[in-house]
Amino acid sequence: MASEPKLGLAGKLAKSFLRSKLTPLIVLASLMLGILAVVITPREEEPQIIVPMVDLYIPYPGASPKEIESQVTAPMERRL
Repeated sequence: MASEPKLGLAGKLAKSFLRSKLTPLIVLASLMLGILAVVITPREEEPQIIVPMVDLYIPYPGASPKEIESQVTAPMERRL
């Protein structure tokens, strides 16, 4: 007869849960707590979310990236 493979920490823990009579009770309690959490968590139909970001489109035809950075981007960052 072949010997059982040597189990590590995770294997020993899994084996103890598989053989325990408390496992179904723990699973049921976890499910009930999850359902309770979903039920008591407050919800809004249209939550007010503040996003700290601004998208700007500033056309500056013919300008180099260095010019845009010095004449548009840097001053706008200071003002915002």
